[in-house]
Amino acid sequence: MTETEQQIADYLASQFGVDMSNVAVDTPLISSGLIDSFGMVELLLQIETMSGAKVDPGDVTLENLDSIERIVGLVEQLKAG
Repeated sequence: MTETEQQIADYLASQFGVDMSNVAVDTPLISSGLIDSFGMVELLLQIETMSGAKVDPGDVTLENLDSIERIVGLVEQLKAG
């Protein structure tokens, strides 16, 4: 795992109690029920903290948030501006 992937994995484990031993970077998080809609709001706040930028409402999609891999892509996109 990259540093950013590890940060997200650590956050999921500590905030949501996700057993990361069964989660890969491409494991669905939301569509599988590991994270619910309330958790998604908390996750968005963490993404904003990590990237230093606001998440645009148009970016709140499964394509951007449904796996660690996709979240990392969103964080990198936000960092790049």
